[in-house]
Amino acid sequence: MKTKLIICGLFCLLAATSVKAADNKVGINLYESGMIGAAKAFFLDNLKQQQEGVLQAETCYYLGECYLVLGLRDSAGIYYQKGIEFMPDYSYNRIGLVGLKLGKDVNGEELFKEVFTSKKDKKDAGVQLAIARAYLYAGNMTKAMEYVNQARELDAKSGLPYLVEGDILAVQGKVGEACAKYEMAAYFSPDCVGAYLKQARLYMSANRFLSLEKLDKAREESPEFCGIYCILGELYEMAGDSKAAADNYSKFIQSGYYDQDHLLRYAGILYFDKQYEKMLPVLQSVLKEKPEDLVAKRLYAYCLSKRENGEKCLEAIKHFIESTPEESQICQDYLCYAEQLTVKKEYNEAITYYKKALNADCKRQELLKDIADLFVKNRDLDSAVVYYQQYFDFEEKPAAEDLLKLGKCYYNLACQDSVPELQKEELIKADSLFKELSFQVPNSYVSYFWRARVSSMLDPETTKGLAKPYYEKVIEIGLVQPERYKRELIECYKYLGYYHYVIADAITTKNNGNPDLAKEEYGEAKSFFSKVLTLDAKDEVALKALESIKL
Repeated sequence: MKTKLIICGLFCLLAATSVKAADNKVGINLYESGMIGAAKAFFLDNLKQQQEGVLQAETCYYLGECYLVLGLRDSAGIYYQKGIEFMPDYSYNRIGLVGLKLGKDVNGEELFKEVFTSKKDKKDAGVQLAIARAYLYAGNMTKAMEYVNQARELDAKSGLPYLVEGDILAVQGKVGEACAKYEMAAYFSPDCVGAYLKQARLYMSANRFLSLEKLDKAREESPEFCGIYCILGELYEMAGDSKAAADNYSKFIQSGYYDQDHLLRYAGILYFDKQYEKMLPVLQSVLKEKPEDLVAKRLYAYCLSKRENGEKCLEAIKHFIESTPEESQICQDYLCYAEQLTVKKEYNEAITYYKKALNADCKRQELLKDIADLFVKNRDLDSAVVYYQQYFDFEEKPAAEDLLKLGKCYYNLACQDSVPELQKEELIKADSLFKELSFQVPNSYVSYFWRARVSSMLDPETTKGLAKPYYEKVIEIGLVQPERYKRELIECYKYLGYYHYVIADAITTKNNGNPDLAKEEYGEAKSFFSKVLTLDAKDEVALKALESIKL
């Protein structure tokens, strides 16, 4: 029931907006901004509301233009013809029909002469620009520019000829020149928001700051124009700011003027902003119209895998993987599945799909670490070390957390190995990593604690006291918050107590069993074991040690 209400709320927005729609200003702004899908949605809806012939004819012309740009020439022709039926004297639709006939062997000039219904048309800059666009869409840039120049001669104060000229240059890949013409369009016609938005889109990849500046100017001129928030959403999406992307794109969607591609993009933005509840009805709407759309099906599986609980999470993405041809699967599909398998502690399968993800996108070298982590969970330390090392080869300066992980792997391998040479090699590698960790986080006890453990294994008889300076450093740091570091402090005190006991015992043995010369060392041992009892009064090791020290 809740989902139905969300869907209803989302798609009532269009109806609510339509009541206010009468003229075509918003739709024309969308069209001039290059937002063809949104413009088409506007004009389709607005046509239902209009009664005046001239407005209906204008709406049909722009619908024809939208369908032409979208490659739907038959639909374009239908609306141009319908516009002529609404108002035969409206020349723009006749221009549109001629535009559909343009080609290499067609004399467009003769055909265009026939469309003018009055002498005024020949002196109308807008009519000249309509012909320029017809040539532009037919791929004849030379003729398109001829009519842009004629329009400019007829209305030297309008920015629209510069807008169309910018479109011509943009199609030719002349981005800098196109932006300059859009700038001129905005100069002569400050209310031409399409000029700002087209600049913003062209600058989006190369200069986001400049793109944002153009959008801010558009917002100053037309703060309510929905197209601004669409491109703002895309800009923030590209910048990785999912919250700002979702906030702005939501404002665009709330206008009601969107197509299925916009909804699909919106769903993707909501996914990365973790708004799964809001995302689901959007995807359900898209799938209702396009049930076989691969991107929609993919996002739907992602959404369910995040939103549902228990087995449903895993089943959603599993179904998508199994029902989608392998050649159509992407890195993120495998990642989503691997993550859900990890949650279910199916580590072997998860590793398989992490590897598939890495194969699908070899640039995602950070996945090596995820694979290594899973091998640790699966208690396969040899494999874990291999993948951590591969990750370290990729990451020049590994994070402290990763140094600790690999160091612990080597330490635990050493604990398992019985071959002294191999064990020593692993301990030295572990110590090297913990040492590097101490440089990165010198105020943390962690590196010293693990170096102490490594040194203790390298000195199994505890006669050299290799771990002593590291345990002492842990105590220095840990005493600031003894309750928090209780476990670590107990281990430190036990080691130091035992170390001094070993020294004392050696002195006693050297002196024919006379403990008198070892009193100081026995005293140190008792002191440390007593400190253990201040943290845990029932510690059996400390109690037995104190009992064995008679002095």
